[in-house]
Amino acid sequence: METLKVEKEEEFELEEETKVEIKPSLEYEKLLREERDRADSEKARNLVKFGCFNQKQESKLDFASYEKINQNKKFKGLYDLYRDLNTMELVFIAPLVEKGEAQPNKAPYAYDLIVTEYMDEETYNLVCHAAKNNLSNVVSVLYKATFISYFAFALLTLVLFVWNWIDSSFIAAAFAVGAYVSAAILGVPLLFLVAVKYRKYKER
Repeated sequence: METLKVEKEEEFELEEETKVEIKPSLEYEKLLREERDRADSEKARNLVKFGCFNQKQESKLDFASYEKINQNKKFKGLYDLYRDLNTMELVFIAPLVEKGEAQPNKAPYAYDLIVTEYMDEETYNLVCHAAKNNLSNVVSVLYKATFISYFAFALLTLVLFVWNWIDSSFIAAAFAVGAYVSAAILGVPLLFLVAVKYRKYKER
């Protein structure tokens, strides 16, 4: 009987221990909140960059329906970032005040809202992927066009030089196309810089 009683007491103590809920530390919660705010801020800015937003003005706002999201700096130096608790949309909000207002604490006459489209993570990642592909294609076309334009200009310069050389002396031809030759020479280091920048862009 004594042994059974001791075993029951041990089981009771174990049950009490398992009931103790392990809560994350305040520092841990703070780090999670900061990471969530950073990700939401990046997401909202990207959605504006990709054109996935609607801009409007409201004379009044119920800020109880919004959750403020911390940013390292205000969007465009004016807009604070909020989450609409009803629609879960990320919204940039800037108060509009009359210019030359003498009273800094006076309430704004309206609010400018940039409302980004709500997207789940899967849709957002697809949009980012598509936008990056489109940008990559544009950059690639511009890169190729730069080199084609340079070589076309260099070939035209050579043709003009030979044409002038046929009609006159070598020195006269050199003077006639000197400006074009100088531009072609100055273009070489610029082409090298463009090639380096493009390579770094492709590596990212």
